[in-house]
Amino acid sequence: MVFTVEGIYMKKKKAEALMQRLVQNEISRPEFEALLGGLEDSEMLSGMEESMRKHFEKVLKDYKNDKSENFEKHQTSKLK
Repeated sequence: MVFTVEGIYMKKKKAEALMQRLVQNEISRPEFEALLGGLEDSEMLSGMEESMRKHFEKVLKDYKNDKSENFEKHQTSKLK
C-alpha cells in the first residue's frame, strides 16, 4: 500500500469537514456513515481528533470569555 502526502491531507480535510457538519447538526446519514467508517482509518481518525480538539478549544475559549464578561458586568453593577 502506497501513501501520498496529498492522500493523507485529503483524508484529514474530509474528516474535518464531516466533524464540522456533525457538531453543527447538519450531517446527512451517508456522511455520518462515512464518518463512522473513518474510525478505522488512521489518517481519517487523526483528522477527526484534530477537528474535535479545535472545536472544544473554541467552545472553552468562548465560555471563558462569556464568563469573564458576565463577571465584569456583575462587578460594575455592584459599584453603582
